[in-house]
Amino acid sequence: MGLTVRENLEAAGWLTRRHRSEQDAALPRVLEAFPELTERMEDRAADLSGGQQQMLALGMTFLLKPKLLMVDELSLGLAPIVVERLLRMVREIAADGVTVILVEQSVNVALELAETAYFMERGRIRFYGPTQELLRRRDLLRSVFLGDVAGNLAPVEAQADLQTQPESEVQPDPETQLEREVQVSAEAGAVSEVPLPEVLQVSGMARSFGGVHAVSDISFSVRPAEIVGIIGPNGAGKTTLFDLISGTTPADSGTVILSGRDVTRLSAGARARQGLGRSFQDARLFGSLTVAEVIAVALERWISWGDPVSAALYLPMAFDSEAQIAGRVDELVELMGLEPYRHKRVRELSTGTRRIVDLACVLAHRATVVLLDEPSSGIAHAEVEALAPLLLRMRREMGASLLVIEHDLNLVTTICDRVIALDQGAVVTTGSPTEVLNDPQVLAAYLGNPAE
Repeated sequence: MGLTVRENLEAAGWLTRRHRSEQDAALPRVLEAFPELTERMEDRAADLSGGQQQMLALGMTFLLKPKLLMVDELSLGLAPIVVERLLRMVREIAADGVTVILVEQSVNVALELAETAYFMERGRIRFYGPTQELLRRRDLLRSVFLGDVAGNLAPVEAQADLQTQPESEVQPDPETQLEREVQVSAEAGAVSEVPLPEVLQVSGMARSFGGVHAVSDISFSVRPAEIVGIIGPNGAGKTTLFDLISGTTPADSGTVILSGRDVTRLSAGARARQGLGRSFQDARLFGSLTVAEVIAVALERWISWGDPVSAALYLPMAFDSEAQIAGRVDELVELMGLEPYRHKRVRELSTGTRRIVDLACVLAHRATVVLLDEPSSGIAHAEVEALAPLLLRMRREMGASLLVIEHDLNLVTTICDRVIALDQGAVVTTGSPTEVLNDPQVLAAYLGNPAE
């Protein structure tokens, strides 16, 4: 990752260096397929976006001319237009006589390439045969884990289910609660109208890497219990923006106001303690811990007595604190449908299951504002729809605002109150999901189809 794009491409051609004429013919084909690489030949590979790194990796493979190419999750976290261009390159590689093995959650992407399919579930091959035949096996295409989650969540959003709960146990919707507070305030003669406070304010945020403006003067705000989608093509600066807001990457300029407090100069850990939650695209969890232990660690913010002396002597307050943590872990395991995985180590879980554990940890943190980076990445295409009620339930459980980076536009339109579109590190437009997704600039930059 420390090498430049040019150096990586030169290194990829080392094994075929004796066939200089073939290299000279292959490199223009790579740069024609991925013109972004031409513009960034002198930039470090580490400074490229996820999509651009995938382009570079496939370009290097094309120059390397292997006999066997194994591709792991080609579409993971990538915009549709980028996936299509990567597919074209893989087809060219296969056309040169290379055998391709593709690991892919998206059945649609797999169908674009594969002639033969293996379907694996919990370490076993459940199906082997032509890809088209797999499409007729809907029972196999249903992800077992997320199917359980979907079943658990389906009645949660129904009003009938809420009505069966005792009134004292029903948690009011945050927006309804705010409306009630305004009404009570008005009846008391205080004010007739109280504007909703902004729980997150981002102003003038900017960051450059090696002369490349990853984020340029971005400003926006988020209201309580609001779900805001962040969309844009790969390289638009979405994840970098989250890094700046959460404090994992220092900003060149700009301010972050969280619940009325300026947290710009605070570390990532200090911002988390102030109520800023963050979920990463690659689900950064402790692989050696069990699911229950990982969730317990996420509850650290709420431990009343955490000093080692009280714990060593097993004093009553430490005992009570541990009992409360254990009880909350039980609640979250049941809520997220994780009981079958309670005692499994995180490193043994599939990508989709780790994603749900990651969301459980976010719930445990009880943040005021949660940044979710590609929550649908790595999850079976047929099961992304199960995420919508899950994320809506997260908002209701925590009363928190959600800021969601997402390439799945169906999920965006289902859950988001408002959408912000980015391109080349700047805001293109903002508004309702319908307004933003019909904006000509968004269609051209993100979907790659301005005619629609």
